[in-house]
Amino acid sequence: MVRNIAALMLIVLIAAPAHAQFAVIDNANLAQAILIVQRTQRHLEELRAQYLTIQRMARALGNMDRYRTPSIALTGHNPGQWLYGTPWIAGLNGGDPMGTAYWATTLPLERPGPASRLTGAARRAFERQYGNVEIADTVAIMGGHQVGITRTYSDQLQRAVQALETDVLNPAASYHEMTAILDKIAAGELLGRRQDMTANQLLSHALEQLLARSKRLRDNEAAAVNMQLVTWRDGDVANQAFRNGMGDALRTWRQP
Repeated sequence: MVRNIAALMLIVLIAAPAHAQFAVIDNANLAQAILIVQRTQRHLEELRAQYLTIQRMARALGNMDRYRTPSIALTGHNPGQWLYGTPWIAGLNGGDPMGTAYWATTLPLERPGPASRLTGAARRAFERQYGNVEIADTVAIMGGHQVGITRTYSDQLQRAVQALETDVLNPAASYHEMTAILDKIAAGELLGRRQDMTANQLLSHALEQLLARSKRLRDNEAAAVNMQLVTWRDGDVANQAFRNGMGDALRTWRQP
């Protein structure tokens, strides 16, 4: 086709009137015509290359079902299997926002009485030990509730992931156009961020459990160290008082 166009243009340019004796060739016009033909040919080749590229981009992988993978359901507890822990086990499945199920399965913590029997230092030590139990309770209640609602939320998230998988593997051409592909990428990123948020919430509660346990261990170790320090500091005085008391008791003891 390009050759036919070039030949036609040459004929038009060099054709002379019928009454002329000699054909007149304008070299400038001829050169310009050749350049136009060359540009047209290059443009045609570029269009053909673009067309082939578009064809390759539109070529699908074929059957995408081989990438379909079954989902793994989040397991749950069977409350009916256990005799006395049923309330909180059920709360771990569906949530326990007020801690009602937790309190139904734990030993109650008695409220402290009047502080008149304890010195100031002893009272503060007791309050800190009492606080360890309170911290463990609130961390366990929040962590158990978070696990329960995560199990419920996981079902919704799983359905969304399966819907996205169906759209990705759909062989229809409308699902593989540029806008549709961008929409699926955005949906996948959104689902990924939701999963990250859920995982971070569970990790934060796991960290709280470790912090509560660490505080309890630290307080126990501090109590042991303090006892040792008091022994070193007041041991001689206490031993001397003990010896003096024993001596007095032996001197004053009489057989009944």
